[in-house]
Amino acid sequence: MDPGLSPFRPGLPAPVECFVGRHHEIERLYQMARASTRGRVTVGFIAGERGIGKSSLASFVRSRCEREGAMAGCHVFLDGAQDLNGMMRKIFDQLLKESIDQPWNKKAAEFFGNRVPKVGAFGI
Repeated sequence: MDPGLSPFRPGLPAPVECFVGRHHEIERLYQMARASTRGRVTVGFIAGERGIGKSSLASFVRSRCEREGAMAGCHVFLDGAQDLNGMMRKIFDQLLKESIDQPWNKKAAEFFGNRVPKVGAFGI
């Protein structure tokens, strides 16, 4: 496919029109994320063949959560994380990097910076 014709752009959610027949999946993932704001732990998996749009679907739902649900999200590669502490450090670091232009970023950095051992986490 000619890249100029593709509606998908790296780093940006695809338009909703690209998810024909996926309303149920979008709603289910969104409701799972919303449940987490009420203290309910939920885990969702998006599986499928390579190139089918899994990352685009996740990015779209994330964008909707941020826009409509007052939630924050990030895409994290956990390679190199050896344990739970390493995994959490990578998640928080990426969340703060991706939210640098958000008004709550500085408060979050201070909050986590005071509670996480200083080993290069969060640019501290």
